[in-house]
Amino acid sequence: MSVNDSDTGIPMTTCPACSNLVPSEEYCGACGAHLASNSPGRHTAYAADPSEHMFHLSAVSTLFPHLPHRRSAPFRLALLVAGGLLVVLGIARLTGPAIALAAIAVPVLYVLYLWEVEVYEDEPVTVTALTFVLGILLGIPWAWFTGPIVTATLLGTVIAGPQPGKVLLAGVVFPLAAQVLMLLGPLFLFFYRRRYDEALDGFTFGAASALGFTLATTFVNLWPELRLGLVTNADPATHTLTVLERGLLNPFLAASTTGLIAGALWLRRGKVRSLAAHGWTTTLWTSILVAAVVWVVLGLVNVSVLSTGVAVGAYLLLTMAMLLWVRVALHHMLLAEAVEVQVGPMEPCFHCHRIEPRMAFCPHCGIATRATPKTGTGRLRRAFR
Repeated sequence: MSVNDSDTGIPMTTCPACSNLVPSEEYCGACGAHLASNSPGRHTAYAADPSEHMFHLSAVSTLFPHLPHRRSAPFRLALLVAGGLLVVLGIARLTGPAIALAAIAVPVLYVLYLWEVEVYEDEPVTVTALTFVLGILLGIPWAWFTGPIVTATLLGTVIAGPQPGKVLLAGVVFPLAAQVLMLLGPLFLFFYRRRYDEALDGFTFGAASALGFTLATTFVNLWPELRLGLVTNADPATHTLTVLERGLLNPFLAASTTGLIAGALWLRRGKVRSLAAHGWTTTLWTSILVAAVVWVVLGLVNVSVLSTGVAVGAYLLLTMAMLLWVRVALHHMLLAEAVEVQVGPMEPCFHCHRIEPRMAFCPHCGIATRATPKTGTGRLRRAFR
């Protein structure tokens, strides 16, 4: 049953999911539920980009959650171009250009994303230095120290069979320790930049730190190949798979796991509401367990699988699974953060451009306000969560 708000004249209705009086449109502005279908989880409309399903496989809308859908095409094209160039350079067996592109493609694209949406316009140098740059500084000595050990462990497994102690060190301890290092930058911001209080803040810091780390480790681990000259003697297919894994799959995985843990950590900094059956997807311990399983599996693959094709296949499957899982977790984190019910003044929605009352979600398209850029028109609703 709909009524008109006495102050604004906006048609109002009671949300069957949260029982709040909200504008009578497609979505509940308070909890984000789809009103017509009475779907609190609204899985057909991803909270950071309602034009996509929650289970839509997309690296861009998953790893770049503040990026407006209408401005995502150049980033999708850039990823396709980077992937295509990696394939060309791999087939041509050009080591230098392939290594450089594999190392910088995704990290540079992420920095451009942060600049494009002006996520942290007020102090970009500090935020970037404590995440992306710190990741680089930690990744260089880590790769220099662990890279030879991992390679030696793989060769030893092939020649003499698996040695449990070395496999445990290189395949389990090293990957988990690397994940901890990628979290140091976000953890510093968590304790010393308390002004950032949203799950997507944590996710952004975690992804940036992880991409700085992978940039450094990719350069260090692939640098010995340059000793073979400009053109490597490796099989073109093998070289292509290697640079694709290093240039796309590994950065996607690192950004996903580190961002996931950091996002879950930040989620508990502010008020959250219960999501009943879906609450477990947003917990810190679930995120840590998922990340740990991913890195242990990949670590064991790195020290026990000689076939590059099989190893890259494992990376691909886990990358796809992690991108989907991160979307599920971020979707529910954005729903959990919606704790305020206040109906604000009429303003244009950043996503659909409709003039709507400002709330935690756009009543028309359903985008979460916290998934919009923090500056400019993206946060005209900033005070309403």
